[in-house]
Amino acid sequence: MELREYFDLGMAVEAYTQLLDDDQTDLHELYARRARIDEAAIENIRRAGTHHILVITEPWCGDSLAIFPVVAKLFDAAGCEVRVIRRDEHTELIDLFLTNGGRAVPIVVVLDEAFNEQFHWGPRPAPAQAIVMENRAAIAAGEIDKAEVHKQVRAFYARDHGQAIVAELVARMAGKE
Repeated sequence: MELREYFDLGMAVEAYTQLLDDDQTDLHELYARRARIDEAAIENIRRAGTHHILVITEPWCGDSLAIFPVVAKLFDAAGCEVRVIRRDEHTELIDLFLTNGGRAVPIVVVLDEAFNEQFHWGPRPAPAQAIVMENRAAIAAGEIDKAEVHKQVRAFYARDHGQAIVAELVARMAGKE
């Protein structure tokens, strides 16, 4: 299947948020409210041209609960159409965008006006990914609990207010990364 077909199958942001339970909805709304997206970032996305945004995710993913509201808010403000497709229903799609051999989400796929992939980003911004990678061996060795690492990542998201996500996506859109 082509990326355009996946985009056409995807849900609108509003339909996706209906899948969230009450706690997930509260977190989604919190991250959306706290996201710091300045007009310069929005203008940089607009200047990059017409784009369609396909987000591969799942509602149970903690990273997605923090990242997706920022991504949706940024690209919506820039006039880009955002669609969401569920990873577990489309494993053949996520298999095109593996992270270290795994099906990590969310993955943001930026498509041009002809629905060709310009780039993909995810599953998390570099500072959050560094926390995960720095602790990977310790988790495997039983030296640190995975829940503790998740707590550190959540603390980063709470402090950052989506700024790393926005900066990385804007840089990619401008071809600077």
